[in-house]
Amino acid sequence: MIFFDTIDSTTAWAVAHFDELADRELVAAATQTAGRGRLDRTWISPRGNIYASFVQKNVTSPLLGVAAGSLAVLDLVRELAPAEQFHIKWPNDIFRGTAKISGILSQYICPRNGAPGGLVTGMGVNLNMTREQLAAASQEATSVRILTGAPCDYEAALRRFEEILHDRAAILKNAPETLFARWKAENGLLGKRVEFLAGDGSRLTGLFRDIADDGSVVFDEDGGSTRTLNCGDVRLLTRA
Repeated sequence: MIFFDTIDSTTAWAVAHFDELADRELVAAATQTAGRGRLDRTWISPRGNIYASFVQKNVTSPLLGVAAGSLAVLDLVRELAPAEQFHIKWPNDIFRGTAKISGILSQYICPRNGAPGGLVTGMGVNLNMTREQLAAASQEATSVRILTGAPCDYEAALRRFEEILHDRAAILKNAPETLFARWKAENGLLGKRVEFLAGDGSRLTGLFRDIADDGSVVFDEDGGSTRTLNCGDVRLLTRA
């Protein structure tokens, strides 16, 4: 693991140094000054939480590379808060109910000058965020501390996270179909009514029916048509 006390972004650093980093290197920081989430949302980064980026080289499926990161975070928070129910919210983030506990964002690195390409997966996990800190978030969010009522040992959690990441990366290498099947099964919006903000800006409502083999959402739109959507943002509709 490469650890910084303060950095602008672990992902930006890992991308800039990708060629010289080892495969399955974890780059982590106590705090970030310019962390970003999906759709260019700001990710606030006070101390006591996980801000890390995982380097995977020669990854032929970016989907599965990110899935390995999502499952690692999911398994970590389940260990830290075993009484709670967590799920993946397509495509990558981890939620407890409608509250986000982890944001995950990846960047694909194309092979160049004979060097292998791969993936950098950035992950932020709310371990010790307080309700007051999360009030500034752009959406409903929670933390291990809020859910358990007790502070979380940051250093122990980070070490355990590194172990889980390496294990999930090994599954990706040796049994990618197993990894995909579990990632799909852990998506908590399957079979639910949702609103989908598509890549072109349109808002669609309907049933999140399935996930295709390429990771796209099979979406039964209100009105009867079925569409396959591969980018956008989705949220649960709590009322009809």
